[in-house]
Amino acid sequence: MPKKPFMPTKHSDFADFLDNLVIKMPVHAVTLGITPAQITTVQDYAVMFNYLMDMQESYKTYKQEISAYKKLLRYGPGGGVMNPVPVTPTLPAAPAPVRIAIERYIRSLVAQLKAHPNYEEAIGEDLGIVGDEETINIHNMKPVLKTRLELGHPVILWTKGHADSLDIYVNRNDGAGEVYLANDTQPDYTDTTPLPTGGASASWDYRAAYKIGDDQVGHFSDVVKVAVRK
Repeated sequence: MPKKPFMPTKHSDFADFLDNLVIKMPVHAVTLGITPAQITTVQDYAVMFNYLMDMQESYKTYKQEISAYKKLLRYGPGGGVMNPVPVTPTLPAAPAPVRIAIERYIRSLVAQLKAHPNYEEAIGEDLGIVGDEETINIHNMKPVLKTRLELGHPVILWTKGHADSLDIYVNRNDGAGEVYLANDTQPDYTDTTPLPTGGASASWDYRAAYKIGDDQVGHFSDVVKVAVRK
């Protein structure tokens, strides 16, 4: 059966995923050829990510305290004296900076581990790098496109799901009909085609199809129209 992606989507689940790697990577280091530097890198990533998660939670609680204090000040019963204003959270010293793009590093590391001759799925399960089994009907897959403008250029918003990429087509209503625009492997896609000049406007129509490997699958998306002008 196909597998769900192993990489968690929610930040809290991703933090747990990193914590598990920190614990389990040394266990399988000799078997899979994991280097001390790789273990240290993942440890540093986990420390930083958890620090930011804790920081966010602290300020979320602080924001709630401020909101409650403000409401009490405005609507509370008369005659009383307010408690002191909530104090800004005191945070521990921040960890040393790390390189950006944790996911990119982890995906590269996981690809290396799964390519090792000693790799077994049981080890992958222990490391948390094997997704759960899921039945997927690829014949029913259909992208849902949304759009927004960024500096006048259309941005095609889409979700990847179980697909590997997205083939995007456009009709600029200029007599050329619908033409292939691009294959996008990571949402979202910005159409950088030059915009109409001289104050003119145009309507550009987009539709797309998912791809798994080299093959288009499922159904084309509904057409989305974008009004553009420079």
